[in-house]
Amino acid sequence: MNKHFTALLLLISFAGFGQRYEFDTYSEYQFKKDAKTDVDKTFEFSNSKDNSYILSVLEKGKNVTVTFLHASGQKAMLKMSKEEFFNEESIIVNCSSTEKQDLSNAKNSVISFDFQKLNDTIIRKDTLQHYVIRSVDPGAAKESGERHFIIQKSTEFHLPNVTPGTIPYFCWASGKTLPSGLFRQTYIVKDEELLEKMILTDYKKLKKVLVIERGCKY
Repeated sequence: MNKHFTALLLLISFAGFGQRYEFDTYSEYQFKKDAKTDVDKTFEFSNSKDNSYILSVLEKGKNVTVTFLHASGQKAMLKMSKEEFFNEESIIVNCSSTEKQDLSNAKNSVISFDFQKLNDTIIRKDTLQHYVIRSVDPGAAKESGERHFIIQKSTEFHLPNVTPGTIPYFCWASGKTLPSGLFRQTYIVKDEELLEKMILTDYKKLKKVLVIERGCKY
């Protein structure tokens, strides 16, 4: 990181002009939207002790699309070169790249959904915990589908990396049981079709900092 960028970051962080979010875990996934789409490579930066926010990175050639999500509804999105993103430990986001999402529907849906533990599953000789979240109403469950979570062994150091602001996140936050750990796989099953499958290919400790300009108007 060059000294001018570091000085700017320190000015913003310590003068109180920005909201600072720290990440300590890097996860790499293969992502497939549905049977008709190609496999994409995605990355996530998360905080192992605070899963209320996440940084999702979608790789497209030499560029990446970076999406920040917070359980409060705060969202930021920007595009930049892959080289720039991975070379810089810290990223500064201005207000023009931010917005506020209405998450009231997801919050209010908590009473209608619950996690259930399924039989352990075996992937490449690893015996892994398998959970699913589905509607408690069988009729509604068929319409909404169900999301499966298969938990990677030896990652209990990390709170569940459910996407902030989603129904699974608010269910977990309300006290419904989902063990800690990164997800080895997560996918949706709806009308007997497999959708939005993510497969963990790598994870490690890696620091990243995001600073969002203070005083953004939504």
